[in-house]
Amino acid sequence: MRFSFFMIAALVLASCGRAEPSEVTLELKQPTRVNGCNVFLHHALGGEPLGADITYVCDVPESFINEKNWWGDGMQPPATGLLLGDCLRLGNRFYCMEKIEPGKAATLKATYEILHDRRIDHLRPIR
Repeated sequence: MRFSFFMIAALVLASCGRAEPSEVTLELKQPTRVNGCNVFLHHALGGEPLGADITYVCDVPESFINEKNWWGDGMQPPATGLLLGDCLRLGNRFYCMEKIEPGKAATLKATYEILHDRRIDHLRPIR
């Protein structure tokens, strides 16, 4: 009985260790894998308000992250402008712009999770 408990506890802890991080820092001009998507930070702009230009593509193999065309086949997708607090859907989560370091990096935070595959209007806050 005790052995079974320890096996279950070990499995739970192992699965928790592989969870997607709640915050991801995107470095300028370097593709990053976020929740099954490749994300690229083109600009981290200073001024008022702070903003960032980001391109992302989902449903591509993780191995593309190290390629020149990190987005896969075809043309590079257009950039999306994000201000502090703006959110972006990456996989089954919405990541919101948490911090922008002008000329260096931007930090996204997993804020909401989609509860159902077919309905994206059912969201749960991530704590």
